[in-house]
Amino acid sequence: MMYYHQKQTAGFSMVEMLVSISILLLVIVGPMTITVRTAKSATFASEQVQAFFFAQEGLELAQKGRDDLLLRRFLPTSHANYLANPWAAFISTAGTYSLCYNSNGCGLEWSEINSNQLDTVVNCGSPVDTCLLKRDTSATNARSTFTYSTVNSVNTIYTRRIYFTKLGDDSAVQVRSVVSWRTGSLIAEQQVVVETYLYNIYAP
Repeated sequence: MMYYHQKQTAGFSMVEMLVSISILLLVIVGPMTITVRTAKSATFASEQVQAFFFAQEGLELAQKGRDDLLLRRFLPTSHANYLANPWAAFISTAGTYSLCYNSNGCGLEWSEINSNQLDTVVNCGSPVDTCLLKRDTSATNARSTFTYSTVNSVNTIYTRRIYFTKLGDDSAVQVRSVVSWRTGSLIAEQQVVVETYLYNIYAP
């Protein structure tokens, strides 16, 4: 009698295949998840730095507004822009910067026409996106690259509002520059807030 031995082909069982696929998925998905999270973190960090610069610029614009008014006291009394009491004009809730003293804040920006002056104060009250910063696509003055104007401009993701608050004895004004934005699909609004105090530095 003759016996025949059939060769058995080695293969993978279902369990081995499932384990192999699981390991493969871990190897691929892990690094991809890390890469995506890193990219999101880098984007947020970049946006946060830009927001801080916008907020800091807001304080500098407020200081520029104060200085422009205070220096008018040193003009000849016969000059059309002479002001006998410029500090009173700066802290007045009915003056040039009255909009900055209300609860909605105001928008301050450089003039595109005259690089040494500020433009008209913007009312941030209504509509909501009035103080949305925009990039001026036709700006010839580097200082006015970002603007509140809708002419020749494209929207950014940042809104900047500047708030003035007088101290009780009118000796100083607290200035808060608030920049807010949303990152990607996040529902929560991000904010950067910086503040300073302005004084009547040229008081007699």
